[in-house]
Amino acid sequence: MNITPELQKALDAAWKQLTQILFCEKTNLIYDYVGSLDEHRFDFLPTVQEVQLGYPNNKGYSTGMEDSVICSGTALDLCIRRAKLFPETAEECRAFAQKLFKGLELCATVHGRNGYIVRSVSPRDGKSCYTCSSRDQMTFWVWGLWHYHKSEFVSENERKRIAELVVMLAERSEKEVVPENDYSILTLDGFPNILNKMDRVQPHEILRLPMFYRTAYALTGNEHWKQLYDAIIGPAIRKAAEPKEYWNHFELSQFLLSLTLCNELDPRPEFIEISRTIAEITKKMLCEKYLPALEQWTGSWRCPARPWRESRRMHVMVTPGGSAVWPDGKLDLRPPQTEEFEKLFDVVRIPGNLAEGVLLAPECGFSPELRERFLKAFLRPDYSETCSYSLLGMLYSALLLLR
Repeated sequence: MNITPELQKALDAAWKQLTQILFCEKTNLIYDYVGSLDEHRFDFLPTVQEVQLGYPNNKGYSTGMEDSVICSGTALDLCIRRAKLFPETAEECRAFAQKLFKGLELCATVHGRNGYIVRSVSPRDGKSCYTCSSRDQMTFWVWGLWHYHKSEFVSENERKRIAELVVMLAERSEKEVVPENDYSILTLDGFPNILNKMDRVQPHEILRLPMFYRTAYALTGNEHWKQLYDAIIGPAIRKAAEPKEYWNHFELSQFLLSLTLCNELDPRPEFIEISRTIAEITKKMLCEKYLPALEQWTGSWRCPARPWRESRRMHVMVTPGGSAVWPDGKLDLRPPQTEEFEKLFDVVRIPGNLAEGVLLAPECGFSPELRERFLKAFLRPDYSETCSYSLLGMLYSALLLLR
């Protein structure tokens, strides 16, 4: 298709910000946001001691170390698609993809507990990490590695290593996703956590474990992983098809992503049918709420994150039983960002998250009118001023629309 100079400029600006500002060479990971656009942009990240103490919480929420794996897994596939769309960028994309792979490998191995995928790693020492991850991080980790494995970028050694890494996750899942652990992959310090729960979960979460097993089978040909997949996929599909009254935008995009990979590895009409239903819900949310918010934004496109330690208050999260002390003996404190930052973050982030899910899903997509509308909205942000990973979904979706 004909890409206008204005569109090309926006695509290049978003790529530059992603690779030069949000990416950290010390860990080969993308971080949630930055405190400035200069060499001190990562100075606000937690100290090694803060990470080791699980402060302000054991997930890294609100610290800038919350979603490195989600971002880097997404960006890995983005590199592959950008190179196909713009062949002249292939070597640049290859080099960045190789770095992202190293970062994702680091998150699976740095702690010595094979098969556990941490959210991020501290660039201060290159090894400290918060103990509680989530099935969401693991989902994008598998997504990125699978697409890198089948790309032209991957070396034979990397291909073998990807198979080893995914099998480690599958082995840990098989061992720990059991009733006595409340069907949860245990945290680094050995506790069940609802964020790591892989079975007896909601419709949008139920396909993650089958996705892990089926990917392990696809990478190795080991029938053991297919047998585990076959044993759970029937009930998982029935659960996935259950109606749900309220949807969060990220639930929808991740649901579509897991449906997409499951269908690629094991094509079934049920995956297509559920994808179509969820895609329609997603497009409705995009068109009625989140695209208008982006189209009507009149504020600045530049809003550096407030260093989390400077927050004048912290939200104290409590257990379902009402205790401020969690099973691991720690507090879960959440320092809020400024209202200005949170508004801008969601204005840019959510349309991209919703769009990428629909555009990746099997036999789904945008109408010509919605395609034109989204690409027009993509031009609105000044990506050279963006201080968060909110641009990632927008860039990913734009490349998917241009393929």
